[in-house]
Amino acid sequence: MIPQTAVAREALALMRGWEKEPEHVLHVTDWAVRLFDELRPEHKLGQKELDYLVAGSLLHDTGWSTATEERPHHKESARRIREHPWQNLNQKEREFVALVARYHRKSAPSSRHQRYLNLESSRREPLRWLAGILRIADAMDRSHRQKLFLKTLELRPGVCLIHARGEGTEEANLGLQRKSDLFQQVSGRQPFLQATSS
Repeated sequence: MIPQTAVAREALALMRGWEKEPEHVLHVTDWAVRLFDELRPEHKLGQKELDYLVAGSLLHDTGWSTATEERPHHKESARRIREHPWQNLNQKEREFVALVARYHRKSAPSSRHQRYLNLESSRREPLRWLAGILRIADAMDRSHRQKLFLKTLELRPGVCLIHARGEGTEEANLGLQRKSDLFQQVSGRQPFLQATSS
């Protein structure tokens, strides 16, 4: 469930105005929030970081309407977030949320990326956690049909088992193969999807 904070409400209003597939991003956001909560003992992040994850999740695909071959949608989503005159995020927070959305696909945060390097060093690990979680959440609705739901996580040494029920496990597994790299780096655990009937 999306938290009812000022940041989340503002991001939700923006998403409704910008997004062509609101059902998908709402489902991805729900996954991201659930994963964040289940992983709290690992990442040790707080409410502010959850707000950033929610905003980045709600807006991660909004760049599709202005995307081009040279400027793919994840970078356009980041640009739109960065340029919006937020009421509830200051400039540094806006940049952080933009990077969460930007890193939901393709390359992970890197020393070759100037905006990542511009972050205070203490904010880089939280960004990697949030973007890693968003990548997993997005992979879980790779089908864009909102048919797969998180039941629980099981953490083992080197492994994160995602117990989920519903349809779309084949697509989700493909998504995990492509997008789990950052999560594995930051958590030290390889995620695997485990389908369950109940």
